Amino acid sequence: MPTDHACRAAAEQAARGLTPVRAVLVPADDGDPPPAEVMPVVLRNYLGGNARPPAPRVSAGRRPAPVGLATGAVVVRLCLDGLAAETAGALTAWHADLGRRLRELLTGPGSTGRQADAWQPLTDLQHRAHEVLTVMADPGRGGPAGPRLVAARFDLLEDAVSGVLRRMAVPPDTAAVCAGALAGAAGSLFGLARDAGAEGGRY
Repeated sequence: MPTDHACRAAAEQAARGLTPVRAVLVPADDGDPPPAEVMPVVLRNYLGGNARPPAPRVSAGRRPAPVGLATGAVVVRLCLDGLAAETAGALTAWHADLGRRLRELLTGPGSTGRQADAWQPLTDLQHRAHEVLTVMADPGRGGPAGPRLVAARFDLLEDAVSGVLRRMAVPPDTAAVCAGALAGAAGSLFGLARDAGAEGGRY
């Protein structure tokens, strides 16, 4: 079973990768417009009755808050669900619902760092990783898988996530980076390290 530290590190990696995607899905928060400047009566009388106060300054919109640790953990768990679905021959159903679930997670009020304690999502992630590892090691359920087959499954996961993100109108480069981060986060729970020198950062 992955350690608590490994699960937290994976969730943090996923949250960092998801933050640019959330910035695409959630419009910038412009906040309340600044109040109109009040012109003193003496100055208004001096300038004339038709004088108008200067237009309020328009402030730049604030970017959406970063994705929180709990959301990162939930999304890594979704990726592990995809691995389990691929092993069971049910990848199509998982893939069809992934876009809706990602959008709900990233645009909901609990997606940012200002959310409840991440302990439970991290615990759920740890247990799910153990379950998926058990499935992949079971000869009767699609395993045991050699290192090359395991790596190929994570590459397939990365491609699937990237495709879903692009269909959500996420720019291709942002989608590719996020998908790589999610696959890397999930793979780290199995002791896999991404080869930075390989094409596309594959395992």
